[in-house]
Amino acid sequence: MAPGSKFKNAELILPCEWKECCFIGKCMEEFCNHIAEHLEEYLQHPLETAGQYPCWWRGCEFGAKDPRKLIIHVNFHSYHTKLKFIGSQLRALHHDLPVCLQNSRSWHQSPKTSEDFVCHWENCDVTFNNPVWFYQHVALHANATEEETVTDQKQAVYCHWKDCLGVFKGKHKLWDHLRTHTQERIVACPTCGRMFSNNTKFFDHAKRQVSEDKQLFGCQYCQKRFANERLLRDHMRGHVNHVTCALCDMVCTSVSSLKAHIRFRHCNERPFHCHLCDSSFKNAYDLHKHVETHNDSDAYSCDVEGCGFTSRTLQTLRQHYKRVHVSDGILKYKCHICQKCFSWSYTLTLHLRKAHKLSSHSRFRYKDDDEGHMSLNLAVYNAAVGLGQALNNKMVTHKSSLSQNSFGREGGDSCKRDTSTAEVLFAQLQPWLQATGENFLVETDTSVPGPVYSELQTAVQPFENCFTSAKVDEATPMNVRGKLAETELGLGIQIAF
Repeated sequence: MAPGSKFKNAELILPCEWKECCFIGKCMEEFCNHIAEHLEEYLQHPLETAGQYPCWWRGCEFGAKDPRKLIIHVNFHSYHTKLKFIGSQLRALHHDLPVCLQNSRSWHQSPKTSEDFVCHWENCDVTFNNPVWFYQHVALHANATEEETVTDQKQAVYCHWKDCLGVFKGKHKLWDHLRTHTQERIVACPTCGRMFSNNTKFFDHAKRQVSEDKQLFGCQYCQKRFANERLLRDHMRGHVNHVTCALCDMVCTSVSSLKAHIRFRHCNERPFHCHLCDSSFKNAYDLHKHVETHNDSDAYSCDVEGCGFTSRTLQTLRQHYKRVHVSDGILKYKCHICQKCFSWSYTLTLHLRKAHKLSSHSRFRYKDDDEGHMSLNLAVYNAAVGLGQALNNKMVTHKSSLSQNSFGREGGDSCKRDTSTAEVLFAQLQPWLQATGENFLVETDTSVPGPVYSELQTAVQPFENCFTSAKVDEATPMNVRGKLAETELGLGIQIAF
């Protein structure tokens, strides 16, 4: 059963917020049909303002460039209304959840673009202008997928979404996975409107709203405090899990972050293309941010009373809100070397890197000092620097060993890494991980005093048994051979180019 489905057959309470309308829908079909009537009436006598079609949803200041974008936008309002109702029902069932303390800036949250919802399932390119029907359509694909026999006579289902190689134990796992493709959300906070892909993330959002005096679980590394042990455990994985990239000296805190790093730093393919210009991007999020720059006029405005700031992108509006209406000029972050103060952590990070030439394999961490400022956590920084030096020494040792091996390859293709190759590597890695029960290139800090809130398995050991040497052209430079061999070492597979 999908999260939130317990409310599917129950009577919903869906208030229409179109201008002065007081209609309340009891099911999504009825509600969507009602919204369609509003849109039909609106488009028969449109009130176009400065080349835009303003949204009449109460409290929404969105303006569409054409009627099609307005229809998609308003239909998402109806879907968001359902998610907020589900959130209110979940909160009613869990009386111990803290009250959300955030404001209602995201109460009318909607996608960053107003593009059609396109199904990229195999042999299906159906488009929708309503997310309700789109997500129901994708769910039908998941339910209709037949189980297939994989290794050891085990049954599994494959994801047939475009360019996806996912394999899952059952249809419910496939259904959850498809949300990573469709960006479907199943619940929203009834107070602030923020949307979540599962109930657990919604509960975490609520539990983080407690006051500082009730955050009893502290991190022994960075002194951050959390409302419960699970949130602390998730946080501490970033301190004790170290997954290293075999192609550079980057240290990541998880396999998923390593995958994202390889895609962005070591692959050149940009599969997301802008339909308004020749630009292309490595992920959908960057594409969405770019498309907003094509707005003919300022589509976003600050809702703080007395502020007339407007922008054509949501990101610019958020930056304005943080800098002007949140910081209040407080210089919270302080350099421990020259005592210079900053309003934001990222500006202090830039200062430490450029002015003082500090570098680290992981993010800079900050903690409260005796004067009430946030300064660099030297204990964490020194540990990260020490880890990086140890990894570099290990990589030098591996390169020395690998340089003594002979390589051969048929053909003269260049050693090129792209996004599709990275996807194949990680897809091939999954059955290997399941068969060996091991995590690759996991460095565990064994000097941690007290309990360690993470489950780490044995790291890959002798590289002679981990991979079959790739056949590389004799003319290939030695540093490229070494990189390829290190990648094979880390992933435990043979890389085919």
